[in-house]
Amino acid sequence: MKTFFSLVCFVFLFAGSVFSQDFEALSKYEFTNVESYKTERSKVLECANYLFNTPSNTAELNRLTALQYIMKWMEGTPAFTFEIGEEAMKLSKGNTDLLGLYFAGMTKVVLDNEGDTLNAQQIYKRTEALLVDYCANSANKMKPSKTLKKLIKLQKR
Repeated sequence: MKTFFSLVCFVFLFAGSVFSQDFEALSKYEFTNVESYKTERSKVLECANYLFNTPSNTAELNRLTALQYIMKWMEGTPAFTFEIGEEAMKLSKGNTDLLGLYFAGMTKVVLDNEGDTLNAQQIYKRTEALLVDYCANSANKMKPSKTLKKLIKLQKR
């Protein structure tokens, strides 16, 4: 049993270190043409998943690098259009960490549902659900906005 536990710990540590080595490369990556946006989709999705799977106070530089990479991709990708409406601003209410997660969430939603045609409202609702789930987990150390607090309370009912 001890050996199994040690093996599991090693696998998680190794997997984490492999991805963490990529953060320096991500910070230097430049999207050069239409094809580069397409080929980087899996890495962009990996960054979004990383942000939603780690607490907000963990590896802050890596989180910032992942978010910057996602935002560069969002800004230039010709395959998707992202709308930041008033509803999104209410969710984040001036909290830049929440707004960054909102961007990551939109990216995750469109890339997880690539075969589907989602309208702006569907993307918003699915992104909202991601934020609610993330903020509802106290281990993530993310302070929710008033709007998110209300949504979290509704979810608990």
